[in-house]
Amino acid sequence: MVTALLGGLLLVAAWVSMLLTVFTPRGRPSRLIRGTLRAYASTIVALAGRLPRRIREPLLDLNAPLAIFTVGALWLGASRTGFALLSETPLQRIEWLSTGLLLVAIATYLLRFMEAYGRRERLVARLAGSVCRPRDADALLAAFLRTGTRDHLDTLFSEWTGWMTEVESTHVAHPTLTFRRPSGELDWLKAAVIVLDVAALTESLAPAWAPFHTRPLLDTGTRCLQRLARELCIRLPPITVSLQGREERDFSDTVRLAGEAGLPTERDARAAWAVFQELRTGYAPHAYAIESRLHYDVGEED
Repeated sequence: MVTALLGGLLLVAAWVSMLLTVFTPRGRPSRLIRGTLRAYASTIVALAGRLPRRIREPLLDLNAPLAIFTVGALWLGASRTGFALLSETPLQRIEWLSTGLLLVAIATYLLRFMEAYGRRERLVARLAGSVCRPRDADALLAAFLRTGTRDHLDTLFSEWTGWMTEVESTHVAHPTLTFRRPSGELDWLKAAVIVLDVAALTESLAPAWAPFHTRPLLDTGTRCLQRLARELCIRLPPITVSLQGREERDFSDTVRLAGEAGLPTERDARAAWAVFQELRTGYAPHAYAIESRLHYDVGEED
Protein backbone atom coordinates (compact mmCIF):
# COMPACT_ATOMS: atom_id res chain seq x y z
CA MET A 1 0.00 0.00 0.00
CA VAL A 2 2.74 2.45 0.95
CA THR A 3 4.74 1.49 -2.13
CA ALA A 4 1.75 2.08 -4.40
CA LEU A 5 1.04 5.43 -2.73
CA LEU A 6 4.63 6.52 -3.26
CA GLY A 7 4.44 5.46 -6.90
CA GLY A 8 1.24 7.42 -7.38
CA LEU A 9 2.77 10.52 -5.83
CA LEU A 10 5.77 10.29 -8.17
CA LEU A 11 3.47 10.05 -11.19
CA VAL A 12 1.38 13.00 -10.04
CA ALA A 13 4.50 15.07 -9.37
CA ALA A 14 5.92 14.31 -12.82
CA TRP A 15 2.71 15.16 -14.60
CA VAL A 16 1.95 18.31 -12.61
CA SER A 17 5.49 19.58 -13.19
CA MET A 18 5.23 18.84 -16.93
CA LEU A 19 1.83 20.53 -17.28
CA LEU A 20 2.98 23.64 -15.41
CA THR A 21 6.19 23.87 -17.44
CA VAL A 22 4.89 23.13 -20.92
CA PHE A 23 1.24 24.15 -21.04
CA THR A 24 0.43 26.54 -18.19
CA PRO A 25 3.53 28.57 -17.24
CA ARG A 26 1.30 31.58 -16.34
CA GLY A 27 4.17 34.00 -16.67
CA ARG A 28 6.38 32.09 -14.25
CA PRO A 29 8.64 29.08 -14.85
CA SER A 30 8.07 25.93 -12.84
CA ARG A 31 10.32 25.41 -9.85
CA LEU A 32 11.89 22.38 -11.50
CA ILE A 33 13.05 24.17 -14.66
CA ARG A 34 14.11 27.23 -12.67
CA GLY A 35 16.11 25.20 -10.16
CA THR A 36 17.71 23.01 -12.83
CA LEU A 37 18.72 26.01 -14.94
CA ARG A 38 20.21 27.80 -11.94
CA ALA A 39 22.19 24.73 -10.98
CA TYR A 40 23.78 24.54 -14.42
CA ALA A 41 24.09 28.29 -15.01
CA SER A 42 25.73 29.11 -11.69
CA THR A 43 28.50 26.62 -12.47
CA ILE A 44 28.88 27.16 -16.21
CA VAL A 45 28.73 30.99 -16.14
CA ALA A 46 31.26 31.17 -13.31
CA LEU A 47 33.61 28.80 -15.13
CA ALA A 48 33.15 30.44 -18.52
CA GLY A 49 34.36 33.80 -17.25
CA ARG A 50 37.85 32.35 -16.82
CA LEU A 51 38.08 30.74 -20.25
CA PRO A 52 39.09 32.07 -23.70
CA ARG A 53 36.26 32.88 -26.08
CA ARG A 54 36.72 29.86 -28.35
CA ILE A 55 35.97 27.62 -25.35
CA ARG A 56 33.62 29.94 -23.49
CA GLU A 57 30.95 30.29 -26.19
CA PRO A 58 30.37 26.54 -26.77
CA LEU A 59 30.32 26.01 -23.01
CA LEU A 60 27.75 28.76 -22.41
CA ASP A 61 25.65 27.32 -25.25
CA LEU A 62 25.13 24.22 -23.11
CA ASN A 63 23.08 25.99 -20.42
CA ALA A 64 19.72 25.87 -22.16
CA PRO A 65 19.87 22.37 -23.73
CA LEU A 66 21.27 20.80 -20.56
CA ALA A 67 18.45 22.27 -18.47
CA ILE A 68 15.74 21.19 -20.92
CA PHE A 69 16.99 17.63 -21.37
CA THR A 70 17.66 17.20 -17.65
CA VAL A 71 14.10 18.21 -16.83
CA GLY A 72 12.80 15.85 -19.50
CA ALA A 73 14.91 13.03 -18.06
CA LEU A 74 13.58 13.76 -14.57
CA TRP A 75 9.98 13.57 -15.80
CA LEU A 76 10.62 10.27 -17.55
CA GLY A 77 12.61 8.91 -14.61
CA ALA A 78 9.92 9.83 -12.10
CA SER A 79 7.27 8.29 -14.35
CA ARG A 80 9.28 5.09 -14.80
CA THR A 81 9.96 4.78 -11.08
CA GLY A 82 6.33 5.51 -10.24
CA PHE A 83 5.05 2.78 -12.51
CA ALA A 84 7.65 0.37 -11.17
CA LEU A 85 6.23 0.96 -7.69
CA LEU A 86 2.74 0.41 -9.11
CA SER A 87 3.68 -2.90 -10.72
CA GLU A 88 1.07 -4.80 -8.71
CA THR A 89 -1.78 -2.46 -9.70
CA PRO A 90 -3.86 -2.05 -12.89
CA LEU A 91 -2.31 1.39 -13.47
CA GLN A 92 0.94 -0.28 -14.48
CA ARG A 93 -0.68 -1.20 -17.79
CA ILE A 94 -0.79 2.41 -19.02
CA GLU A 95 2.92 3.05 -18.55
CA TRP A 96 3.48 3.07 -22.31
CA LEU A 97 0.78 5.72 -22.72
CA SER A 98 2.25 7.93 -19.99
CA THR A 99 5.76 7.63 -21.45
CA GLY A 100 4.52 8.45 -24.94
CA LEU A 101 2.63 11.52 -23.77
CA LEU A 102 5.62 12.75 -21.79
CA LEU A 103 7.82 12.41 -24.87
CA VAL A 104 5.27 14.42 -26.85
CA ALA A 105 5.28 17.09 -24.11
CA ILE A 106 9.09 17.30 -24.19
CA ALA A 107 9.01 17.62 -27.98
CA THR A 108 6.35 20.34 -27.68
CA TYR A 109 8.50 22.27 -25.21
CA LEU A 110 11.51 22.04 -27.51
CA LEU A 111 9.42 23.20 -30.47
CA ARG A 112 8.08 26.20 -28.56
CA PHE A 113 11.57 27.00 -27.34
CA MET A 114 13.02 27.00 -30.86
CA GLU A 115 10.09 28.97 -32.29
CA ALA A 116 10.43 31.69 -29.63
CA TYR A 117 14.20 31.78 -30.15
CA GLY A 118 13.75 32.07 -33.91
CA ARG A 119 11.29 34.96 -33.58
CA ARG A 120 13.67 36.76 -31.23
CA GLU A 121 16.65 36.41 -33.56
CA ARG A 122 14.90 37.14 -36.87
CA LEU A 123 14.04 40.74 -36.02
CA VAL A 124 17.51 41.29 -34.57
CA ALA A 125 19.07 39.93 -37.79
CA ARG A 126 17.04 42.42 -39.84
CA LEU A 127 18.25 45.28 -37.68
CA ALA A 128 21.85 44.04 -37.87
CA GLY A 129 21.90 44.91 -41.56
CA SER A 130 21.81 48.60 -40.61
CA VAL A 131 23.43 48.93 -37.18
CA CYS A 132 25.85 47.09 -34.94
CA ARG A 133 26.53 49.39 -31.95
CA PRO A 134 24.29 51.48 -29.66
CA ARG A 135 25.76 54.73 -30.98
CA ASP A 136 24.39 53.74 -34.40
CA ALA A 137 20.92 54.68 -33.10
CA ASP A 138 21.59 58.25 -34.26
CA ALA A 139 22.31 57.09 -37.80
CA LEU A 140 19.27 54.79 -37.80
CA LEU A 141 16.98 57.65 -36.75
CA ALA A 142 18.51 59.94 -39.40
CA ALA A 143 18.09 57.26 -42.08
CA PHE A 144 14.38 56.85 -41.28
CA LEU A 145 13.89 60.61 -41.32
CA ARG A 146 15.64 61.02 -44.68
CA THR A 147 14.25 58.03 -46.56
CA GLY A 148 10.94 57.35 -44.86
CA THR A 149 8.09 59.10 -43.17
CA ARG A 150 6.76 59.48 -39.65
CA ASP A 151 4.52 56.47 -40.35
CA HIS A 152 7.55 54.35 -41.31
CA LEU A 153 9.17 55.23 -37.99
CA ASP A 154 5.92 54.36 -36.21
CA THR A 155 5.91 50.98 -37.96
CA LEU A 156 9.41 50.31 -36.63
CA PHE A 157 8.34 51.25 -33.10
CA SER A 158 5.16 49.18 -33.33
CA GLU A 159 7.06 46.11 -34.53
CA TRP A 160 9.59 46.36 -31.72
CA THR A 161 6.88 47.00 -29.12
CA GLY A 162 5.44 43.60 -30.04
CA TRP A 163 8.93 42.09 -29.94
CA MET A 164 9.58 43.47 -26.45
CA THR A 165 6.24 42.15 -25.22
CA GLU A 166 6.93 38.68 -26.57
CA VAL A 167 10.51 38.57 -25.27
CA GLU A 168 9.30 39.49 -21.79
CA SER A 169 6.55 36.86 -21.71
CA THR A 170 8.58 34.02 -23.27
CA HIS A 171 11.85 34.66 -21.43
CA VAL A 172 10.15 34.91 -18.04
CA ALA A 173 7.97 31.84 -18.57
CA HIS A 174 10.84 29.89 -20.16
CA PRO A 175 14.09 31.27 -18.67
CA THR A 176 16.19 28.87 -20.74
CA LEU A 177 15.66 31.35 -23.60
CA THR A 178 17.59 34.03 -21.74
CA PHE A 179 20.63 31.76 -21.70
CA ARG A 180 20.37 30.83 -25.39
CA ARG A 181 23.27 32.56 -27.14
CA PRO A 182 22.67 35.02 -30.01
CA SER A 183 22.87 33.64 -33.53
CA GLY A 184 24.65 36.68 -34.99
CA GLU A 185 27.16 39.39 -34.15
CA LEU A 186 24.47 41.78 -32.88
CA ASP A 187 22.98 40.34 -29.72
CA TRP A 188 19.33 40.83 -28.82
CA LEU A 189 20.06 43.05 -25.81
CA LYS A 190 22.12 45.56 -27.80
CA ALA A 191 19.45 45.52 -30.51
CA ALA A 192 16.82 46.39 -27.90
CA VAL A 193 18.94 49.28 -26.62
CA ILE A 194 19.50 50.63 -30.14
CA VAL A 195 15.79 50.74 -30.98
CA LEU A 196 14.89 52.11 -27.55
CA ASP A 197 17.53 54.81 -28.03
CA VAL A 198 15.89 55.80 -31.33
CA ALA A 199 12.56 56.10 -29.53
CA ALA A 200 14.10 57.97 -26.59
CA LEU A 201 15.85 60.44 -28.92
CA THR A 202 12.59 61.05 -30.76
CA GLU A 203 10.67 61.57 -27.54
CA SER A 204 13.32 63.83 -26.01
CA LEU A 205 13.79 66.05 -29.06
CA ALA A 206 10.29 66.16 -30.58
CA PRO A 207 7.63 64.91 -28.12
CA ALA A 208 4.71 66.46 -30.02
CA TRP A 209 5.90 65.05 -33.38
CA ALA A 210 6.85 61.61 -32.01
CA PRO A 211 4.89 58.71 -33.60
CA PHE A 212 2.08 57.08 -31.64
CA HIS A 213 4.07 53.97 -30.63
CA THR A 214 7.03 55.89 -29.24
CA ARG A 215 5.85 55.87 -25.62
CA PRO A 216 4.43 52.31 -25.74
CA LEU A 217 7.81 51.07 -27.01
CA LEU A 218 9.72 52.89 -24.27
CA ASP A 219 7.36 51.72 -21.55
CA THR A 220 7.28 48.12 -22.79
CA GLY A 221 11.03 47.92 -23.37
CA THR A 222 11.88 49.41 -19.97
CA ARG A 223 9.54 47.00 -18.21
CA CYS A 224 10.88 44.04 -20.20
CA LEU A 225 14.56 44.68 -19.48
CA GLN A 226 14.00 45.51 -15.84
CA ARG A 227 11.97 42.34 -15.32
CA LEU A 228 14.52 40.13 -17.06
CA ALA A 229 17.22 41.67 -14.88
CA ARG A 230 15.20 40.84 -11.76
CA GLU A 231 14.78 37.26 -12.96
CA LEU A 232 18.58 37.02 -12.97
CA CYS A 233 18.68 38.52 -9.45
CA ILE A 234 20.30 41.71 -10.77
CA ARG A 235 19.67 44.75 -8.58
CA LEU A 236 21.06 48.10 -9.69
CA PRO A 237 21.48 51.24 -7.57
CA PRO A 238 19.77 54.47 -8.71
CA ILE A 239 21.43 55.69 -11.91
CA THR A 240 21.21 59.27 -13.17
CA VAL A 241 23.34 59.08 -16.34
CA SER A 242 23.66 56.19 -18.80
CA LEU A 243 26.40 56.35 -21.41
CA GLN A 244 26.87 52.64 -22.05
CA GLY A 245 27.67 52.28 -25.74
CA ARG A 246 27.44 56.03 -26.32
CA GLU A 247 30.67 57.16 -24.67
CA GLU A 248 32.06 58.40 -28.01
CA ARG A 249 28.91 60.24 -29.04
CA ASP A 250 28.44 63.85 -27.94
CA PHE A 251 24.75 64.66 -27.52
CA SER A 252 25.11 67.96 -29.36
CA ASP A 253 26.21 65.96 -32.41
CA THR A 254 23.09 63.83 -32.04
CA VAL A 255 20.86 66.91 -31.94
CA ARG A 256 22.59 68.37 -35.00
CA LEU A 257 22.32 65.11 -37.00
CA ALA A 258 18.63 64.69 -36.17
CA GLY A 259 17.89 68.29 -37.11
CA GLU A 260 19.74 68.01 -40.42
CA ALA A 261 17.79 64.83 -41.21
CA GLY A 262 14.49 66.66 -40.73
CA LEU A 263 13.42 66.04 -37.14
CA PRO A 264 11.43 69.09 -35.95
CA THR A 265 13.33 69.61 -32.69
CA GLU A 266 11.07 71.08 -30.00
CA ARG A 267 13.54 71.18 -27.11
CA ASP A 268 16.99 72.69 -26.83
CA ALA A 269 19.96 70.37 -26.35
CA ARG A 270 20.09 70.79 -22.55
CA ALA A 271 16.41 70.02 -21.99
CA ALA A 272 16.48 67.15 -24.49
CA TRP A 273 19.54 65.64 -22.78
CA ALA A 274 17.74 65.61 -19.42
CA VAL A 275 14.70 63.84 -20.89
CA PHE A 276 16.87 61.40 -22.86
CA GLN A 277 18.79 60.40 -19.73
CA GLU A 278 15.61 60.07 -17.69
CA LEU A 279 14.35 57.59 -20.27
CA ARG A 280 17.63 55.77 -20.99
CA THR A 281 18.54 55.09 -17.36
CA GLY A 282 15.39 52.97 -17.15
CA TYR A 283 16.51 50.41 -19.73
CA ALA A 284 20.16 50.63 -20.88
CA PRO A 285 21.88 49.86 -17.52
CA HIS A 286 19.69 46.78 -17.08
CA ALA A 287 20.44 45.53 -20.60
CA TYR A 288 24.17 45.93 -20.08
CA ALA A 289 24.00 44.29 -16.65
CA ILE A 290 22.32 41.26 -18.26
CA GLU A 291 24.95 41.24 -21.01
CA SER A 292 27.68 41.26 -18.38
CA ARG A 293 26.06 38.42 -16.43
CA LEU A 294 25.77 36.34 -19.61
CA HIS A 295 29.27 37.27 -20.84
CA TYR A 296 28.08 39.09 -23.96
CA ASP A 297 30.29 42.03 -23.03
CA VAL A 298 33.62 40.27 -23.56
CA GLY A 299 35.57 41.06 -26.71
CA GLU A 300 36.41 38.69 -29.50
CA GLU A 301 39.70 37.71 -27.93
CA ASP A 302 40.72 37.71 -24.26
